[in-house]
Amino acid sequence: MFEGKGEMQIRRWESSVIPKLKRIAALEKGSITTLLDQNPNCNDDEKCYTMLQVLTHLLPPTAGRGAVSSRCSIKSAISYLLDFVPSGTRISSLCDTVDIAAKGQQPQLVCIGNLTSEVHQFVIVARNDKVVIPLEDESLTCALDKLFKFYWVYNLSYPPQLASVFIFLEYVYDLPMSNTARRSKVLELISKLQALA
Repeated sequence: MFEGKGEMQIRRWESSVIPKLKRIAALEKGSITTLLDQNPNCNDDEKCYTMLQVLTHLLPPTAGRGAVSSRCSIKSAISYLLDFVPSGTRISSLCDTVDIAAKGQQPQLVCIGNLTSEVHQFVIVARNDKVVIPLEDESLTCALDKLFKFYWVYNLSYPPQLASVFIFLEYVYDLPMSNTARRSKVLELISKLQALA
């Protein structure tokens, strides 16, 4: 849809955005700093997941539609983007699983296995539509890239709990940003990132 934007997130996320988010998060107080103190020998998927958690801390989530003004926890919010199921879970059963956090409203990534093992697989699950798209041999960064494109191409609304995170991803892709009430926090974070350039 936008020429030259296809690989934008993958290129910018790891080379530019992650290092700058780390620097910004290091200045913050509270639980965000413990995320940065994780094992320095972690793999790329673990690093990407940690930075998604950091991003969720920097752009605080809100509860769903009925309680927009109240906050939901970071752990709860991140599960609307990426949830985990045990190794050996059949892909065909993911639409039937009731304990997937997003409970069917918007598509999300599901990791079969855990990020610390070498054997794990990412799947895009859209439970309402009974759509399961296995992503073969993909990193979390590539899986996130495909999930964002899935939202963009099908013009889906973002999960309200993570609207700010998805709007931030629009910036990473250099796309027109959604005009919502949560946009000001995103613009504030973007301005901090640009100041580090």
